[in-house]
Amino acid sequence: MGKILKWNRHAVTGTGMILLAAIMMTGLSGCKNKADSKDEWLSYALLDESETPEELYEKALKEDILVVYSVTTRVTQTKDAFEKAYPGLCVEIRDMRSPNLIEAAVDNYERGYSDCDVILCNDNSGDFKEKIVDRKIAYPYVPADIKDKVKEGTNEGMGSFLNEAEMLFYDGAKYETCPIENIWELAEERFRGKVYMPNPLQSFSTYAFCGASFEHADELSKAYEDYAGEPLSIPEGSNAAEVFWRSLSENIVFTNSSDGVVEAIGAGEAEFGILVSSKLRFKGIGYDLEPVYRLDPFCGCKVTFSVMIARNSKNVNSAKLFVRFLMGEADGNGEGYKPFVTDGTWSFRTDVKDGSKVSMEEMDLLTPDQDYLIANRKFFGDFWAEIISNATGNFVEQ
Repeated sequence: MGKILKWNRHAVTGTGMILLAAIMMTGLSGCKNKADSKDEWLSYALLDESETPEELYEKALKEDILVVYSVTTRVTQTKDAFEKAYPGLCVEIRDMRSPNLIEAAVDNYERGYSDCDVILCNDNSGDFKEKIVDRKIAYPYVPADIKDKVKEGTNEGMGSFLNEAEMLFYDGAKYETCPIENIWELAEERFRGKVYMPNPLQSFSTYAFCGASFEHADELSKAYEDYAGEPLSIPEGSNAAEVFWRSLSENIVFTNSSDGVVEAIGAGEAEFGILVSSKLRFKGIGYDLEPVYRLDPFCGCKVTFSVMIARNSKNVNSAKLFVRFLMGEADGNGEGYKPFVTDGTWSFRTDVKDGSKVSMEEMDLLTPDQDYLIANRKFFGDFWAEIISNATGNFVEQ
């Protein structure tokens, strides 16, 4: 342990007082700089400035490699198109899982620098909002010539640029139409080991769906009575959502991600799967994935993707240029947004058609309340940790 230095006020006189005052002023100045660093960066970043792509490109050419933290590999297609459209600019994509991305971004901030410039993360569990958005570790950026084309209620401080759903799918090779009408049917013995789902503790979108169902426990209780013809027996201190997931967990095979669910359905191992809706694009390459749009009382929940510029980004002009390219440019026809407008996605823009043929309004979807998920994080964490620990025989490692 280092020495503890004590200040003897009687020993500090004359020149010593002047030196001490200088040291204290330097310290205060340092604190001020640290406290003002956010405002200084924002002043430099000019996130509210109206700038043309040409102006940003000219500035971006003087910057370094753009680093993007992303939870989706689709952005690599945007990167390729971006580098082609803007010769001389280079983009590095770092593919991460949501918890790792958030941890890395927070670590950057707490160390006083940013190792990345742009963050793409699914904003579902409340973690991204609480740890990144609320702490101003990243900022939304919507170019001035795109702002008036954003759908109402979208992109409010969260940088949302794409809507998806965490929802139920079934094996289209086995069933011509969905064989169930009520979500409680999934817990029947005939589907033992035939329902696949990502581990909610590893998948933010699955966590959001499971958590949102607890806010709609009354609907689950009514759905059970419609299904069974009698009221649901709920243990004291519990609710219908807890009973549902404990019952369903007997049939579930847990995976690490939606990709594992897709593979299980494709291989004929799973008859049902809970996964992110954008995976529906794999149907075009031979996977028999069929979405369940209507189900009593719900088939899934709405989830969103956010794109934000990391605070203290060293390549902020490149970052702004990349974000506007990702959003499809002013007219919505840019190549950057096209990899995201696929079946199973819904656009954030009024002038860009949804990738999905069915609107979200036509689906039985929940909308997660992030503040509710944040407030109940410990309960949900403990709840799913217990279920997962008892499902060691029903867990597929990828």
